[in-house]
Amino acid sequence: MTQAAFSRTAATLVAGAIGASLLGAILLTVFLDDIAGRPSASSDGYSVSAIGHHALVEVLEELDVPVVVSRHGSGVKASGGVLVIAEPVVPPDDDGAAEKLHALVTSARTVLVVLPKWYGAPSTDNRRWLDSVAVLDEDEVEATLRALGSDAEITRTTPGAVELDSFELGTPDLHLSADYHVAQLADAADGRVHTVGGLGLVLELYVGDTTLYVLTDPDVVNNAGLGRPGNAGFAIALLDQLRDGGPVVFDETLHGFGAEPSLWKALFRFPLALITLHVMLLMVIVVWAGLGRFGPAHGAPPPLAAGKEYLVRNTAALLRVAGHHGHALERYFAAAVEAVRVELHAPRELATVDVPAWLERMRAARGGTVPFAELRDQVADAVRNRNPRAVLAAADRVHHWRVEMTHGPRQHP
Repeated sequence: MTQAAFSRTAATLVAGAIGASLLGAILLTVFLDDIAGRPSASSDGYSVSAIGHHALVEVLEELDVPVVVSRHGSGVKASGGVLVIAEPVVPPDDDGAAEKLHALVTSARTVLVVLPKWYGAPSTDNRRWLDSVAVLDEDEVEATLRALGSDAEITRTTPGAVELDSFELGTPDLHLSADYHVAQLADAADGRVHTVGGLGLVLELYVGDTTLYVLTDPDVVNNAGLGRPGNAGFAIALLDQLRDGGPVVFDETLHGFGAEPSLWKALFRFPLALITLHVMLLMVIVVWAGLGRFGPAHGAPPPLAAGKEYLVRNTAALLRVAGHHGHALERYFAAAVEAVRVELHAPRELATVDVPAWLERMRAARGGTVPFAELRDQVADAVRNRNPRAVLAAADRVHHWRVEMTHGPRQHP
């Protein structure tokens, strides 16, 4: 006889190890970024530091505004809404960075660029927090404006009163902290939508077919700023005006979080994850079913099994199919009555008509719980109705009655 390469237990362990290895590889491919996290203290949508923008993302989600933190194809995702490019840094004389920002801006119809203002040094204990912040040089901020085709000059000054508010955004609170009250504004000749002290806080520009809005001071929308009165309302009103009912897409490719689309990731994210789960469950079921066939083939069972149990089961099945279960119950009942008479030494001269009364007296004397007349009626009803369930229930009660009559009722504590 040919022997199996592995025992059933070994085959199960091998299949389990292979499956776990494959699943682990897939999960690491899909969720490595989520497991490792994105420890950022910079000015991006993942950052929870004072100068980050994760709070704005969460506020929009709480208000049921469709919001996406995008790592690829941001312009396409912003179709019908607004693309937000928060604090892109374009070093002076870096033509490559300027071209990259220009290409991203022109990939969408409506874009909001938040100018950079701060540079933060991350903490050595927690990379998501800051040890210190420093103000960027004005020429670094103006380099971003030049990449957008604007010749506006950056001015940092104590903010004055709101003089122009085309979108009805209200008065922002331009504080990063209690001891720093300096607004970053633009001295622009035209395109001003919102001005503070005569200087532009929100500008409207055109880059090709793109309508571009520039928020000159990020302290209105960053994590620290949103906690100050007026800023949250200002930020939400501005985004509602620009998105026009569409989504708000935060681009993170310029912050170094770009990632190409992955088929594996798509298969394990909603809604395709539901289909993937069904396919994996089907594969598990198929493998599980196949494990039972691993190894030598089992011999065919004999056509007729030996033993009393098989004989009893086969006889019962034949009686049920032929509809004779009622006759079998009658005979079983008569046999049980006769067995009780013999066991209890019924008088020989006892007439047949007197048997029920004698059995009932014996039941009462022995403390039985099944009245003979009631049992007899139940058997008769089952035979008459020819209901298999009723026949089985009656047979079970006949057996119970016989045991009580011959051995006494069971005593339960």
